[in-house]
Amino acid sequence: MSCTFHASTKLAASTEVMFAFHSDPRNIVHVMPPTLKVTSLETGGLAQEGRLIELHGHDWGIIPLRWKCRWRTVQPPHVLVDEMLEGPFEQFVHEHRFEPLPDGGCVMHDTITFAFGRSWWGRMLSGTVVRLYLAMLFKYRHFRTRQWAAQHEQSEEPVR
Repeated sequence: MSCTFHASTKLAASTEVMFAFHSDPRNIVHVMPPTLKVTSLETGGLAQEGRLIELHGHDWGIIPLRWKCRWRTVQPPHVLVDEMLEGPFEQFVHEHRFEPLPDGGCVMHDTITFAFGRSWWGRMLSGTVVRLYLAMLFKYRHFRTRQWAAQHEQSEEPVR
């Protein structure tokens, strides 16, 4: 059984700028919390449906992270969806939606569909511990994304 987590934040930059920023996997280092260290990132380039991303690192200095993801949906400048193929979850799908605001800027919506495991134990962890971790992670990620957007709101192209 899957769980869903959703978080949204208002950003000073346009949907185009924020879509371009998030479509480059190398930019993940700009929004990750200080406890999460990326040691290697392999990608064929910017978001393209079917393109793979491999990420290795550590969380809290001791928990190894190994993710292999694929871009499932790429619809500029509004929708990016990546899905985990290999990693710690039974299921992990991350959808980014960028909604333009009438006065400029945009709202970024992150929706995660996830399952930590198939057993009752995995379902319990998904509904409690994993959800709490995602809430903290995305609170920080959205804080850093707002900072980045505020610095680049005048730019036509995001700085990479």
